[in-house]
Amino acid sequence: MRARSKKISALILSSMFVFATIGSWAQTAGNLNFTINPVAHNGSYGAKHVVAVWLENETGTFIKTKLKQASSSTIDHLATWTSKSNSNVVDATSGATLTSYTPLTAIWNGTNVSGTVVPDGVYKIWIEMAWDDSKTTAKTVTSYSFTKGTVASTVKPANTSLFTDVSLVWTPLSTGVKEIPRSNNLNVFPNPTSGIVNIDLKSFQAVSKIQLLNTNGQVLFEKFISGATSGVKSFDLSKYPKGIYLINIVSGKKSVGQSKVVLEK
Repeated sequence: MRARSKKISALILSSMFVFATIGSWAQTAGNLNFTINPVAHNGSYGAKHVVAVWLENETGTFIKTKLKQASSSTIDHLATWTSKSNSNVVDATSGATLTSYTPLTAIWNGTNVSGTVVPDGVYKIWIEMAWDDSKTTAKTVTSYSFTKGTVASTVKPANTSLFTDVSLVWTPLSTGVKEIPRSNNLNVFPNPTSGIVNIDLKSFQAVSKIQLLNTNGQVLFEKFISGATSGVKSFDLSKYPKGIYLINIVSGKKSVGQSKVVLEK
């Protein structure tokens, strides 16, 4: 019973190790193209209006401002943006109060104000707009959610009385999985693959099992190996969706080799 308990604990620790490792890699570089067409709402100053566009993560943490159009005398109409961003305009397009309604665009490269690519996940792009001398009416604060990750995505919210032709297009520039250090001598080929993947184990003295994990750290498949290990092991991945996977080599109670594999169809 004690031996079985130790084995289960080792499996849990191994899975937790790989999960934590994969999670830390998921920082996909890419670009978000955001467009929005404001419907004209003339206020006491005609067509003049102020606007701010910025990004937050799923928990509401400020990431970066992308657009700020307001003069020193009208910036107080963007109270929400000011509070969230502390007026940070690093990498933002800034200018004076707008005098006419035209489509607005912003491009975000997936980084924060420090220039670091942020973790993959759900993000929100916010827009605050005001079109009157009132600070409490004739204004709006709206957000749109999208997923930053290894998969391209397009979000097209329905038109409203305030905005039309809204579009959020996320285009990844990489897989978001960092290269595994080659010191582990794990050779996986062909890579990318359309199904069959070969794992060269000749550099390992002993292998207990081979695991296939997804980018969420979930073990999809594992092959237990007994006795001496040598040569090449082949596996068919064609039943899985295309994407990024991790091959994990376990010896005894620890991971001794890892390599990402890209499955294309």
